[in-house]
Amino acid sequence: MKKTSRWRKISRWLVLVSLCLILLTGIVAGVLYLLIMASVGKLPDEASYRAYEALPNFKDGQFANYEPMQHVIWKKPRTRIITRFITDVPKAPATPIPLDKLDPEKIGPKSDSLRVFWLGHSTLIFDIDGTRLMTDPVFGNAGPLPGIVRRFQPSPLEREDIPKLDLDAILISHDHYDHLEKKTILSLRNSDIRFIVPLGVGARLRGWGIAAERITELNWGQSAEVGNLKITSVTARHFSGRFLGDRNRTLWTAYVLAGPEHKVFFAGDGGYGKHFREIGAEYGPFDLTCLEIGAWNERWPNSHLFPEETIQAHQDLRAKYLLPIHWGAYDLAFHEWNDPIRRATAAAAAEKVAIQTPRQGQELIPGETKTSAWWNSIE
Repeated sequence: MKKTSRWRKISRWLVLVSLCLILLTGIVAGVLYLLIMASVGKLPDEASYRAYEALPNFKDGQFANYEPMQHVIWKKPRTRIITRFITDVPKAPATPIPLDKLDPEKIGPKSDSLRVFWLGHSTLIFDIDGTRLMTDPVFGNAGPLPGIVRRFQPSPLEREDIPKLDLDAILISHDHYDHLEKKTILSLRNSDIRFIVPLGVGARLRGWGIAAERITELNWGQSAEVGNLKITSVTARHFSGRFLGDRNRTLWTAYVLAGPEHKVFFAGDGGYGKHFREIGAEYGPFDLTCLEIGAWNERWPNSHLFPEETIQAHQDLRAKYLLPIHWGAYDLAFHEWNDPIRRATAAAAAEKVAIQTPRQGQELIPGETKTSAWWNSIE
């Protein structure tokens, strides 16, 4: 009798503990869901989507690539890929990456020529013919939750210094977390900096407090005047989305930055395709291309450039100098952190492409600044 009573007490205790664990799990899941949704941002309203239906790159409620692409080719269990960026130790450099710390005073006034500061990944500061731009400003982690897809080390520029840069505009290539950072956008709500973004991304910004009159949304082939530049949105082969169910509900793009004396091509992300040759024929030649070399994998061959494809894209664009980007800040694939630059420089040498490899934060004047293989000294 006593034994039966003891087991009843244990059973009740186990039930109570189980209920508490279920409740705690539910609370944690709910908090995580709210945190993620707070980072997602808003989508355009239904009236906007009805207007998009007339566009050649919008089909069945989504934006679409002109050249079909397969998002992922599954070769291993999906759980391995999904947990890779949460549970594994990132393939980060063992020692700090050399960088040049930046502040607005060091950058100085706008240059009437062409100069660039690479801050890591796809974040750049351009001076082009007296106009100053920043692209894809991301300074923290590249995921919806703290600690997910952590940056290797802090940016050479502080986020708080952006309003002091005298920017004419900020360009956003698409809404993935490693290109559009909510915290940075929130920090600029009270500034007067203009934003140039692909169709649909303006809704994200407006939801975070950026005034509508500061936002210009462009479809492929459309242009905007910023300072001395004509900025044209051009075709990219990629995708968009920040949460389940919103894939390709906003557009992705590359940009042609054309001034009176200089012309630059910037692509924050995107795979290889015939569009590079078409853009080169219509808008080239270019003084400088800024093209991704990182985050490639055989599982997603259509949406990102392999380093050798970067060299081919640069040649297709009919450009003089190449600045490799989309590397050196985050662990977004399965390759070692320095594999992209090693493969890109080797391919560039073989094809006699003039590749520029500045340190993060280093002033780069294409063709004049001496750059080095600084990554070879990092473990």
